[in-house]
Amino acid sequence: MAVNSVGEDDLAGRDLRNNTHLRDYRLHGADLSRCSLQGTDLRGADLHGANLTEANLTEANLEGANLSGVDLHGAKLQQTVLTWANLKGAQLATADLREGHLHGADLCNADLHGARLDHADLGDAAVRGADLSGAALTWVRLSGADLKKAEVSNADLAHASLAGAHMTETQMVSATLSEADLTGASLGGTDLTGADLTDARMRGIMMGRSARSGNVHLDHADLTGADLRDARMSSVSLKDATLFGADLSGVSAFGVELTGARWDFRTRWDFHHELQIQDASADLGDGTFRVVRRYVMR
Repeated sequence: MAVNSVGEDDLAGRDLRNNTHLRDYRLHGADLSRCSLQGTDLRGADLHGANLTEANLTEANLEGANLSGVDLHGAKLQQTVLTWANLKGAQLATADLREGHLHGADLCNADLHGARLDHADLGDAAVRGADLSGAALTWVRLSGADLKKAEVSNADLAHASLAGAHMTETQMVSATLSEADLTGASLGGTDLTGADLTDARMRGIMMGRSARSGNVHLDHADLTGADLRDARMSSVSLKDATLFGADLSGVSAFGVELTGARWDFRTRWDFHHELQIQDASADLGDGTFRVVRRYVMR
């Protein structure tokens, strides 16, 4: 089939709902901003560098657009409605998706490296195996999202909402997660080496034995009720962290600093450190304790 093309300014603001004639079109750099594209078949289209700002690709019945494998490299997708869209394997490297509506979208194996997703909604999205390395994800909503085996290294997720997210075997090396909300997230097998989780909310997280946590900053993090059993932790800073009801039994720790950390009678320590931590702590009189002398688990 011959690849068709359109001029760069032919489509801005137009109603292209249920259009079946854009499949395999070359729309490189085309202006599709504010277009109504519900039901439009864009499979095989080249949208490299296209402008889809504020475009709507979602049906009233929440059936998303089919953009699987589409080339959206460097495209402008600010505030674009892609709710429940099929973007499986899509090329979205360096695309601008700020404030985009991607709730429930399928982004499995998509290339999003270097993309801008600040303030975007990806709640309940499928992001398995996607490449988000170096992406800007500040204030992004990823609550309940499936990030299994995704590559998120060197990404900026400051203030991100990851509550209940599935991050099994996710690569988050040197990622910024300061003040992020990971409440109830699953981190089994996740590599957090070099990550910054300062002031992160991590209540009830499940880390698991296979998770890697080297050179991680968890200062002031809230780990209330966290399941850290048998986790491997090396050169981790938990200074002034909250560990009420956390389970650290069986932790393999080297260079884990607990100075200033708060804990209570429900907190479970590895038996190698329990007595020393108690000795280094002060009773605050309300059933809680604080590590007041410098203590490093080795």
